[in-house]
Amino acid sequence: MDRAATVIGLGILMLGAASCGAARADDFPPRKAGLWQVDMAMPGGQMPPQQMKMCIDPATDAEMYQLGMNATQGMCNKPDIHRSGGTVTVGTVCKMGDSQVTSQAVTKFTGDTAYHTDANTKFNPPMAGRSEAVVTQDAKWTGPCPADMQAGDVLMGNGMKMNIKQMLGGKQ
Repeated sequence: MDRAATVIGLGILMLGAASCGAARADDFPPRKAGLWQVDMAMPGGQMPPQQMKMCIDPATDAEMYQLGMNATQGMCNKPDIHRSGGTVTVGTVCKMGDSQVTSQAVTKFTGDTAYHTDANTKFNPPMAGRSEAVVTQDAKWTGPCPADMQAGDVLMGNGMKMNIKQMLGGKQ
């Protein structure tokens, strides 16, 4: 994966988390507690597909959204959020470096056990040589957390494991 794709991918992930964070309490359905598998792709070969697994409970789910909101505080406007049934559309405008980053993410929930997100982002002027990016994310609940994982644990596709609660300075 090239550096530009990494910068764009991380930027989109942060923006998506920020959008969810500002909307979480009233606009997004809660996710079922347990182990979630999240697959992310950028069509067009901008970045190889990525997968992570995370163990969540209601408190950790809320903390993860809050982390995203705090990470972009001061960079983004208040998200424009619309919910219709199980579909939530979030639009944001952020400033990242010299670029204005305009994103629209449409998330379709299947109960509390799965969701699919299509995020379209435009960079003006281009960021890392790219003027736009498309990211898809599919997430599904796979069952209870395994014995070697606790709420807040995130296992990246490369085998790296971290705990969101530790990163936030909270208790496990």
